[in-house]
Amino acid sequence: MEPYSMKNPFPADVLGVRAVTKPGSAKETIHVDYSLEGSGLSYTTGDALGVFPCNDPALVDALITALGLDATEEVPLPDGTSATLREALITSYDITSIKKGNLTKWNAVAGSEKLAAILEDKDALKDFCWGRDILDLAQDEETRATFADGKAFVSILAKLTPRLYSIASSPDAVPGQVSLCVGAVRYTARERQRGGVCSTYMADRLTPGTKVKVFVHSNKNFRLPEDGNTPIIMVGPGTGIAPFRAFWQQRVADNAQGANWLFFGNPYKATDGCYEDEIAPLVESGKLRLSVAWSRDQAQKVYVQNLMEESGEEIWQWLENGAAVYMCGDANRMAKDVEKTLLNIIAKYGNRTEEEAAQYLKDMRTAKRYQKDVY
Repeated sequence: MEPYSMKNPFPADVLGVRAVTKPGSAKETIHVDYSLEGSGLSYTTGDALGVFPCNDPALVDALITALGLDATEEVPLPDGTSATLREALITSYDITSIKKGNLTKWNAVAGSEKLAAILEDKDALKDFCWGRDILDLAQDEETRATFADGKAFVSILAKLTPRLYSIASSPDAVPGQVSLCVGAVRYTARERQRGGVCSTYMADRLTPGTKVKVFVHSNKNFRLPEDGNTPIIMVGPGTGIAPFRAFWQQRVADNAQGANWLFFGNPYKATDGCYEDEIAPLVESGKLRLSVAWSRDQAQKVYVQNLMEESGEEIWQWLENGAAVYMCGDANRMAKDVEKTLLNIIAKYGNRTEEEAAQYLKDMRTAKRYQKDVY
């Protein structure tokens, strides 16, 4: 039998879905456990899990209605098989994003002057595509298209692709299963509630026993030190905590003696803590040191990099003692701010120039003592 992979995903049973943050949190975060029993799949702490999502059936129904198509018509699927139009749009085609490619194909049918002008203007195209989906095109009189049938419609669509999530469990702590920590993405655009395809699929429509197509994605550039005596500093605000849950589980399972320091951050202590029931005993037993930035709990916003700055001298001592630094989360802002803070700490407490600090960090990266999992 062909081994399970991205091209041949494993239909994993959902073991459970639970909230990590508390009710009222603007950072709605969930924890999902999947069974890997019988899959032959294995993973290493630091790897990612690929998840094939399904589109929201309510969105699919609204789209079929807006296009005036037959939900029961048999249409081809990207893998060469076929299904009803409704099933195909739920499981196999991307209907939530608009890009130049599918917009060009759509307009070949619609013949919209408005879309033709937008397609010629790079900036206008970028603005138009943000926060819009195929249903928006179908419901707007200026962009509406009339397709001959369901086959003609799906021919303009891209296939639904998997999403990668940092694995939030250690295989030695929970054999035969894999866990994810996911932020549910929800927003309103053009007076319609929308959401991230995969995050809301997991948050809203998974129940124990649901089968979800998954595969393991190896991430060899995000690995714990081979020597369990090596101290580690983990920086993971928000869902960036995911791989670090795997890290602390693995370090405990290995009885690793190296110190563990976690920098975590979220808006409010009252609603936005993550895995507090697991972290508290580790802190109490001295197995984990915790620094938390509750960014909105005071007038002045406090982020993980601010806490790192405050502990700069000690972080420098850890670095000089061979500590490895790991970062996970938002690539656009957090990662840049944290790296800048790290460079400042090296320069200030290591008495180095800007160039020397950059070289120090580069040497850490080469020695695999500075690793990032950012997105």
